[in-house]
Amino acid sequence: MVWFRVTAPLAVFALLTWAASFPTAHRWDGYVTAWIQRAAPFPDLPAAVLVFLGNGEVVISILVLTAAYLWRRERERGIAALGIAGGIAVLGLLGLGLKHLIVHPGPPLPYQRGVLQWGISVGTPYSFPSGHTLRTTLLAGTVFRRVPWLAVALLATMMSALIYLGYHWLSDVLGGLCLGWASVEVARAITTARSPSYRRG
Repeated sequence: MVWFRVTAPLAVFALLTWAASFPTAHRWDGYVTAWIQRAAPFPDLPAAVLVFLGNGEVVISILVLTAAYLWRRERERGIAALGIAGGIAVLGLLGLGLKHLIVHPGPPLPYQRGVLQWGISVGTPYSFPSGHTLRTTLLAGTVFRRVPWLAVALLATMMSALIYLGYHWLSDVLGGLCLGWASVEVARAITTARSPSYRRG
C-alpha cells in the first residue's frame, strides 16, 4: 500500500500540471484569487508574516536549531528533526527546478498585494508548484501528525495566505500540496522501516 500512497498524489500532481495549462484553469485561478482578496486589507500583515515563517531558510534554521537542542536529550528526535530539515531542503531544490520546467506563469501585478516580502527570494520564470506549500505539507504531515486539526489549519492558512497575497494561484498551491503529500508518505515509510518493531517483524 505504500506505493499507492506515494503514487496517488504524484498522479494528481501530473493531472494538475496538465490541466493548469487550459484557459478554464486560468479563469478559476483568477476567480479564487479575487474572492479571497475580498478580505483586504486586514490580512495583509498576518499573511506576510506567515509566508515569511514558511520561507525555506527560516523553516530549515528552526529545525536545525531544534535538532541541536534535542541531540543531547533525545537523540532519536534530534535525528528526526535533522531529517525533516534535509527533506525540506531537497524539496526546495525540486520545487525550484520544476518552476523552470513547467510553463505556468504566476499571478500578474494586478493580483499582487504589494505587501513587503521578507527573506531570501530566488527568481523563477514560473510559479508551479508552490514551494511554501511543499514545505508546509511536509512539516504538517510529520511534526504535527499527532495533532491533525493543527496540521490541516496550518496548511489551509498557508495556502490561503499565498493566494491572498498574489504570490501563487490555487493551482500552484494544490500542486505543492500533492508533492508535499507524496513526501510525507515517503518519510512515513522510511520511519516505519527504521522502527525496531518493524525490523523485528
